[in-house]
Amino acid sequence: MIRKPKQNLSSQLGKKLKLSQGRLFWMAFLGVPVLLGIILGLVTIVTFAASLPSLDQLEAIEPRLITRVFDKDSEVAHNFYVEKRIWTPIEEIPDHVKQAVMSIEDRDFYSHWGVNIWAMPGAILEKLIRGGKLRGASTLSQQLAKNLFLTPERSLVRKIKEAMTAVVIENTYTKDEIMEFYLNQVYLGAGTYGFQAASQEYFSTPLDSISYSQVAILAGMLQRPEGLRPDRYPQRADKRRKVVLYSMKHAGYITEDDYKNAVAEPIVLQKAAGNSGIGGYYIEEIRKHMEKKHGESSLYSEGVQIFSTLDVALQADTEAAVKKHIDSLQLNLKYRHARRLGMSRRMKLNLDTIIAHFDSIYPIFESRYIAPERKKPDSLRRIPDSLWYRELQAAAIVIENETGAVRAMVGGLDFKTSKFNRAVQSVRQPGSSFKPFVFAAAMDNGAAPSDSVNDQPITIPDPKDPNKVWRPDNYGKKFSGYMTVREALYRSKNLPAIQLGMKYGLHNLVNYARNFGLKHRLAAVPSLAIGSIGATLMEITSAYTVFPNRGTRIEPYMIEKIESKNGEVLENNFKKESIVLRPPAAYLMVSMMRDVNTRGTAAKIWSSGFHVPSGGKTGTTNDYTDAWYVGFTPKYTMGIWVGIDSHIPMGIGHTGGQAAVPIW
Repeated sequence: MIRKPKQNLSSQLGKKLKLSQGRLFWMAFLGVPVLLGIILGLVTIVTFAASLPSLDQLEAIEPRLITRVFDKDSEVAHNFYVEKRIWTPIEEIPDHVKQAVMSIEDRDFYSHWGVNIWAMPGAILEKLIRGGKLRGASTLSQQLAKNLFLTPERSLVRKIKEAMTAVVIENTYTKDEIMEFYLNQVYLGAGTYGFQAASQEYFSTPLDSISYSQVAILAGMLQRPEGLRPDRYPQRADKRRKVVLYSMKHAGYITEDDYKNAVAEPIVLQKAAGNSGIGGYYIEEIRKHMEKKHGESSLYSEGVQIFSTLDVALQADTEAAVKKHIDSLQLNLKYRHARRLGMSRRMKLNLDTIIAHFDSIYPIFESRYIAPERKKPDSLRRIPDSLWYRELQAAAIVIENETGAVRAMVGGLDFKTSKFNRAVQSVRQPGSSFKPFVFAAAMDNGAAPSDSVNDQPITIPDPKDPNKVWRPDNYGKKFSGYMTVREALYRSKNLPAIQLGMKYGLHNLVNYARNFGLKHRLAAVPSLAIGSIGATLMEITSAYTVFPNRGTRIEPYMIEKIESKNGEVLENNFKKESIVLRPPAAYLMVSMMRDVNTRGTAAKIWSSGFHVPSGGKTGTTNDYTDAWYVGFTPKYTMGIWVGIDSHIPMGIGHTGGQAAVPIW
């Protein structure tokens, strides 16, 4: 066995010294940059940490969502929003939507930790060499960080903040949660945010039914949302769509056949229904309710779902009927004024010019003679009625008898020009449309339709001043003597109504009116029987549902329920019922009010061919200031009011039967 000679001690120490020097060289060569990098990183973190979102902000991401109003058939009738976004959970988003986005924006999404370290240096180097804006290299997490917390500027500082925030986001949420945030957060043009809202906006298609071609259009828009909109720039959108589809094929997400079929698929756009403009006054009442009870944030930001009682088809029909008839009345009024000035229709004059002349001179007479009394002085009896001309307005409400659901509401001729809702805000005298409450109180206290009443002039002393008396009159100043209670109602006689009110007790009548749902001041005086009070159309219409409901009043409502974005019920409607009349009394009232429609003041209904079982009552106030008709069928009760906002008389002939019944 051959042994190697041992080296001396000095030789061994020399070799160890050389080895240590080599290690120190490489440690210095490699370690100093690493150390500098660590120091630079710490300095960067300290520098930007204060301007980055806090952990609390990251954990409480709450994007603004659409509040949707659904009609009675659960179809979207209106949207309230600041940002048009419909939140969709990740499990309800199809895979090909996620794949389209990853293929074109971030293929390594599920493998990186928030920042693509291989793409970042190249983007920075390009910035340093070529100058200009910093482009590319952003992962989905970085894009989400920018959209949620940072400004859209393209700079190195923002890029560093973006990367740091993305890393924190990755440590706060799972990959699927980040993907869910991203697909619901991104802007996709036309005021839409998120793929669900965009799919419905451009294709009127829910996201779970979107095709490869359609999703490629949306994913392509991520690059330039407004500049690649398919509705504005179809050629650009098509070109970008093909890029996305090729990227999906290259990434292995779709097959060659899928790619070819998608490229060949024509781009067909179908605009979402959105806010149609129908039911403006109805929707406004819902808005006011939401803001008052749940706050403005819930209405515009929290994705609340409001299930209303609105019948969109019935609402559209009601609006059309109101506009058609009021336009006709308005035109007739203009011709009447022209004739009263001595201008024959046969004169070839421009009617609009005439009316414009009236409008120009009217303020002079109004300021001198009319305001504020709104009464024509004796000295102006010869002033033509054309100088009193004002725009007619109308309101209408349809209530479903069995439920109390408000199915349609018209608060005026045009919501855009006047937000004042005459159906619920305007307090007007109901006139003879109040009389059914008088007759109902009588029926409920033992009267019968065949009872006799005397339609003759009467004199009623003023209880507060014996020197004053009231001599009520009938429409047309005619009296008919004895007649039945039934006839007195369908002919709308004032004297019998006043006598019945006094016979069965004026204070008792006040209590009945309260039970019917009238909420404004009610004085126990004889004129109460002919409607000398104030009431809204909603109150009167709701009160009339008592008759077809066999004596039961159901509180009207416009909202079935309200749910949060998570399905939690925030508000729910429960039927509120109260007994107003005994069923026999309600039955007698339905019978008598049917005669109003067949041979009374609303006989135009029967003569027009409308033979559905129905009943109702007209109303006309002094000087034709207000015209009413409220009528019911077995299913619905509908109230109509026609008048002028400033309480100026509409002119002779504008009775409930002429001005309101045709709309009904």
